[in-house]
Amino acid sequence: MYQKTLKSSFSLSGKGLHTGNKARVTVHPAPVDHGIVFKRTDQPLFKSLIKASFKNVTETFLRTELSNEFGISVTTAEHLLAALAGTGIQNALIELNSKEIPILDGSSLVFVKEILQVGIAEQDKVLTLFKVIRPFRVENGNSWAEVTPAKKFAINFEIDWPDTVLGKQSLDIPIVNGTFVRELCDSRTFCKKGDVARLKDKGFALGGGIDNAIVVDRYSFAASDGLRYKDECIRHKILDALGDLSLLGKPILGKFTSYSGGHKLTNILLREAFKRGDIFQSKNSSVEDKDKLPGFDISMGDLEGLQNSATHFCV
Repeated sequence: MYQKTLKSSFSLSGKGLHTGNKARVTVHPAPVDHGIVFKRTDQPLFKSLIKASFKNVTETFLRTELSNEFGISVTTAEHLLAALAGTGIQNALIELNSKEIPILDGSSLVFVKEILQVGIAEQDKVLTLFKVIRPFRVENGNSWAEVTPAKKFAINFEIDWPDTVLGKQSLDIPIVNGTFVRELCDSRTFCKKGDVARLKDKGFALGGGIDNAIVVDRYSFAASDGLRYKDECIRHKILDALGDLSLLGKPILGKFTSYSGGHKLTNILLREAFKRGDIFQSKNSSVEDKDKLPGFDISMGDLEGLQNSATHFCV
């Protein structure tokens, strides 16, 4: 199996979830071994580049923010990162004319549509991956996250929001071939209704609303056109986790499991695992790995079942 990039560029515009500012993002093809790199076009060229790496994560409250050595940042990167990982893109240059990536509908769906429309190009260098060779867990209070050896890449996530209609949700799903596109990419971000005013007072969620998020109350969900899945919230947590795990820079052959985790705990796991040095083993991929990773055998047809997904369930 080989590294992949886009066949051509695409651009999208919209407001940031937290800043509320309008921004334009353009995703370009990139050569082999380039990785995913952000470029702030509103900054001087010499300080504009930010590598998408877990080592560059500087903020994890409600979003994943990446910064370079000059303090230049891109924030709320996880949905675009998940779209690239879920479609098997390892090399791309992402230009952004502001700090925050547009939230669009609150999921990865629009990014995925654009990626599939412009097309995916296989490159001329073998894809390497990280194989999990021994279990490793990190904890933070009652929350925890771990990676374990597995024959396929999978994510198992559980959340517990007592005293809300969400309650407990869990999902254990292998993310191989087009699973991300068909079952996860259109799940939207969510928050508690009681937190909205407090977050806005602190300068967060200034661009948020039911057009790009699910608002969870004690007895109901509020979302434009209804929920797309009964368990849309846990699916979004898995989407976020995929984006954050992609900051390893290579696909993972193994299983990620988390209870009440999030951006912070996932980043801690990656940092601590690499400090250990004996959790992941880098290896060249082979044809046998094709059905073990996301981003293979996908097409526009994988989006067909999502076109009317917002009307599947009433709120």
